[in-house]
Amino acid sequence: MKRTLLLSLALTPLLLTACGTEEAPSDTGQSENVTTPTKDEWQRVESDETVSHIHGAGFWQDDERPVIATHAGLIEYREDGWYTLPTNRHDYMGFEVVKDGFYASGHPDRRTDFKNPLGVLHGKDHGAMLEARSLEGEADFHYMSAGYETGTLYVYLEEATSQLETGFHRSTDGGRTFEPMQVNGIEGVQVAGIVADATDAERVFLYGPSGILVSNDAGDSFEPLVESEQVVTVGADDGQLAYIRRTGDSFEGVRYNLDDASSETFKLPTLQTDVVPIELVMKEERMLVVASDNSVYEFTDGEWQTRLDAGELD
Repeated sequence: MKRTLLLSLALTPLLLTACGTEEAPSDTGQSENVTTPTKDEWQRVESDETVSHIHGAGFWQDDERPVIATHAGLIEYREDGWYTLPTNRHDYMGFEVVKDGFYASGHPDRRTDFKNPLGVLHGKDHGAMLEARSLEGEADFHYMSAGYETGTLYVYLEEATSQLETGFHRSTDGGRTFEPMQVNGIEGVQVAGIVADATDAERVFLYGPSGILVSNDAGDSFEPLVESEQVVTVGADDGQLAYIRRTGDSFEGVRYNLDDASSETFKLPTLQTDVVPIELVMKEERMLVVASDNSVYEFTDGEWQTRLDAGELD
């Protein structure tokens, strides 16, 4: 999912919703590159706190709890409310849950020794253990997606580093190294985000105001998959996509079967006026939607439940 609202095809910003670097925690020294796992130390978030700057969402692999990545670390939903991890409270960007943990980028917690920006992080143990894979101190990937089963990373780099030029890149070794994508076939198209296929390492999608493009050669060439639809966010699962399209002044959800190109619509939670869905995650029949007002909705047992109302905690 990470990854909505990326660029126009002149490679100029379409709309940037991520935090500015002036808000980022500063670097405090040389990074050890790895933090060690701890026991379950998640703490209940008090009801007078608010959540802002949500930059990713997912379901944990083991207990399947919803988790969101925020300006102040990871927060997960449990039956009695939201909990936060008191350590590694980084300003996570490009957050994506995968089979063996998660990937993220962003800016470091001031109390840690990670360099600013974070480059590519791989996390385990629900974020208690982190490893800096590459580009620490050089790259902040706002637009990064990883295949759930494959771990293949697809990114868009906004500013060049000592190793990489700006543009689209992929990594097949867990973010340790990257190579450029050719992205043929996207000329004249506006792109708002990038999504890795959940199970096919060489399939990746670009989406935006004119629909969804698909590549079956790891991003070297693209062709239309869904045309003439204003797509605002996309999520991938095994053999299918879910996406949200704008319909006039409202939004509609669509499930798309990648095997037979069939699709069906689904209703979304009721959003406030001028609020836009910015994240969509799917895992079998469950879904998470994050909205631009920092609301979080979970589709479970056949209905939508409000988990976070405009950033206000119950």
